[in-house]
Amino acid sequence: MLTTMKGHVPFTRERSYYKGTLNGTIHVVAGGGGASLADFTPINTTWSYFKDHDYGFVKLTAFDRSNLLLECKRSRDGKVYDSFRISRDYRDTLVCTVDSCPSMALAS
Repeated sequence: MLTTMKGHVPFTRERSYYKGTLNGTIHVVAGGGGASLADFTPINTTWSYFKDHDYGFVKLTAFDRSNLLLECKRSRDGKVYDSFRISRDYRDTLVCTVDSCPSMALAS
């Protein structure tokens, strides 16, 4: 699973916690696009962090209007092998005016 934030693709070994104002959309790329499973090449590369020979799926859980949990799970046992949470502090839009509420969300 790859997540893209501000045009940057973070890897699990870099850091696992991001916090701050994100001016844009978070994109998630997960899965093999319906392709069948194939054996990995015997060549080990520095950019390949994790290899798994199994089908999987993404589960997105919305706890409330401010919190999402995205989990990548293996199909054979349902085990989570990658996940992240997106939280956003929504302002009460009924009390906002054009100048009183920020246009960007604080996401983590």
